[in-house]
Amino acid sequence: MLENFWYAVELSHEVGPQPSSLRLLGKDYVLYRDSRGQLIALDNQCAHRGASLALGWVEGNCLRCPYHGWIYETDGQCSHIPADAAGTPIPKRARVQSYPVQEKYGLVWLFVGSPDLPADRRPPIPDFPQFEAPVRPATYSRHEFAAHFTRTMENAIDTSHALFMHKGAIGASNAPQNTEIDDYDVTVGDYELAASLPIKVNRLNGVMRFVLQQDDPEAHKSYRFALPNITYSAVQFGRYKIESIMVHIPVDDETTVVKSVNIRNFLNQVPGLGHWLDGNTAQVGNKIMQEDDVVVKTQVPQVAPYGDMRQELLVASDATLIAYRKLLKQYADSSVLPEESPAEAIQISG
Repeated sequence: MLENFWYAVELSHEVGPQPSSLRLLGKDYVLYRDSRGQLIALDNQCAHRGASLALGWVEGNCLRCPYHGWIYETDGQCSHIPADAAGTPIPKRARVQSYPVQEKYGLVWLFVGSPDLPADRRPPIPDFPQFEAPVRPATYSRHEFAAHFTRTMENAIDTSHALFMHKGAIGASNAPQNTEIDDYDVTVGDYELAASLPIKVNRLNGVMRFVLQQDDPEAHKSYRFALPNITYSAVQFGRYKIESIMVHIPVDDETTVVKSVNIRNFLNQVPGLGHWLDGNTAQVGNKIMQEDDVVVKTQVPQVAPYGDMRQELLVASDATLIAYRKLLKQYADSSVLPEESPAEAIQISG
């Protein structure tokens, strides 16, 4: 488990005025907005009889339990027990844990770790300014994987499986002819990695060929991973770019919900055609995740073996995965934070 990190746990627009439940790393939370629209995160089980607070409702800044009507303040303290006579002291234990929560880049971020860790010692939320509201036209995808989140994360930054797993999603569906990965650098920082490399598309499909007015077999793809649970990719055809940020929500050891946000830098002045492309992008995104799920859930061991990479045979083209596992090994089950250090670039021969 990665502790003392900001986990992206939801898309901001999906948390409305009603409480919503969140299961993260086997623990249940409730999210809601107070009267000012500010996000509040609490333990989901009422201190009284363990009922789900997500089934309750918001009153002003407070959350009322649906079972016996207990009212909880934004800090988790119970302030009213309806069944007790006026003046009856409220027990000190009548409270639930509250958690630091933020909104940034259209995402909800929940801090999971030591409540005593000073704010200035917490790792920063990764920087994705291009997704800050208001963003360019966006599409959204969601898929529930029957797999550990380390496996879905690795799948998202794997540079060589798409030509086989998704050969019909962007390019033609014929068997790939040139599968070699060119040399590329992986830049590793304190909490993230990045890589960029050319990718080969045998032939653009009809929608993309029409939109881009070209049939260029070369595209450029960038990858980025940020601890603990964000992956990013950008595919660029000439001056046109489609960017995707993926949130890998670790529900428990066997389940990961992946939510993606996709934005583009073209067709903003042609709403009709842009809407058409967005629909196609969402359809392709869902198809890709379904194809990935079929294979990812079969991987053994269940958790990516970052402690002993000899359990699998990683090769030169797996450079992003090697760097990812090194970061995992550094921080997993540890609250140790890095000293200031410059990023490094690792040259990999593919």
